Amino acid sequence: MARISIIIPVYNIEKYLPKCLDSLLNQTFQDFEIICVNDGSKDNSLVILEEYKNRDSRIKIITKENGGAGSARNRGLVEACGKYIQFVDGDDYFEPQMLEKLYNLIVKYDADISVCSSRKVDDWGNITESRNPNSPINLDITPFNKPFSYKDFPNDIFSLIGTMPWNKLYKKELIDSNELRFPKLTGPDDLCFVFMSDICAKKIVVIDDELINYRFNREGSVQTYRANHASDIIRAAIFVKEFLLAKNLYKSLEKAYLQAFLTSIRWEISLCDDLQYNRFLCELKELMPNDWEIFSPALRKNHITIDFLYDFIGQKKVFLWGAGIFTQKLLSEEKSKNPNILGIIDRNTASWGTKIGNYKIYPPEILKEQFAEGVLLMVLNNNEKIYPLLKKELETKYPNLELLPNIFST
Repeated sequence: MARISIIIPVYNIEKYLPKCLDSLLNQTFQDFEIICVNDGSKDNSLVILEEYKNRDSRIKIITKENGGAGSARNRGLVEACGKYIQFVDGDDYFEPQMLEKLYNLIVKYDADISVCSSRKVDDWGNITESRNPNSPINLDITPFNKPFSYKDFPNDIFSLIGTMPWNKLYKKELIDSNELRFPKLTGPDDLCFVFMSDICAKKIVVIDDELINYRFNREGSVQTYRANHASDIIRAAIFVKEFLLAKNLYKSLEKAYLQAFLTSIRWEISLCDDLQYNRFLCELKELMPNDWEIFSPALRKNHITIDFLYDFIGQKKVFLWGAGIFTQKLLSEEKSKNPNILGIIDRNTASWGTKIGNYKIYPPEILKEQFAEGVLLMVLNNNEKIYPLLKKELETKYPNLELLPNIFST
């Protein structure tokens, strides 16, 4: 019996599948089975799987009608024989020591979940994001090589190790004893599974190693069409709340729950155009008619336009902090460069030296080199938490710099 069962949902990923499978077969840890769940692929994915199965008997293939990645993972769990479960996505690829490091970690601490970090790559394998302080691991507060549980972080447990299942090795007993499965949702099904496992785990242990190369926003991925299913994040919020209530944990974890879903809702609706957003708003009020307003702080800030940004900054010379989707969308409205915006600061090392519109992206250390009067936080997701942390950082390192008021609170 293999020690690790690797479960891969496969749907129309013929372009990426060989590199994924090769990176698994070339792992330094070799005691595993690979369960490939062909989720109704219409391309040559199944042909590729059959070729690899003929080369390596550890590869198993299950074919089912298309039902989404969550249903494919659920099917894989039924067949899994390993003591540990590793979910991976078939368009990603992995560093050779991923399994070895996660396995050694979970065994050393007798943990229920071991976790590693990842980097984002494009279709050609170029790194587009590395060392993001908030994703997939919250680098500011997550302990490394030290087990913890929700009891240690009742206000932050859902924002420590990400909402994705594929950077984690799970003890199968944790999944089976708590009957954990992926709900039928488009997109946030993995969030639900991870949040449930977060609170069921007695020990979670994390290493700060980027062992996964994650293809972000590739054509045909869930990310590219999930705006049409944005209201599924509300269904996920309801699902998780019911789970917490059943465990008698909602009251003690309410702060963590609300913060997690405020962040997740912001992310989902940032992908929406106006029509999709209005549909989301209607469905939110239908699904949660009595308490939808608890999520009102996450709803789109339609008043923040490029003109609003200019008025907010005034004549101060400032750097914008954060090169994410919100900044990209807002600056795309700009017709000419604003001389009062000196550039953009981001901790993503892969973005340094590139540009958004008229502005270059710099590391935080640029504040030592260039004169600026202030910094404006432009991170829409989780800004309630990031703002006080940034304020403290600037007060310590750059006491003469002003952190402008939180633009999202206006």
